[in-house]
Amino acid sequence: MLFHERLKGLREDKDLTQQEVAEALHIERNTLSGYEIGYREPNLDMLVKIADYFDTTLDYLLCRTSLKVSFSKLYKKNKNE
Repeated sequence: MLFHERLKGLREDKDLTQQEVAEALHIERNTLSGYEIGYREPNLDMLVKIADYFDTTLDYLLCRTSLKVSFSKLYKKNKNE
């Protein structure tokens, strides 16, 4: 799986339009579309915004793990054990 597939999957899982996500991230819809089709790649700052918006980790977005849970939730879970 690739970043653009993960991004599109996260958006579709939440039943959001490209326009809704683009507005939340303060980017143009065609920029988000470019990310989703693999034509463009976001810079690090935008990757962080995307991860925060979808409450997931950069590792998940970049396909380094299949664990979708956010780092803060993961940390809280481990801290309580």
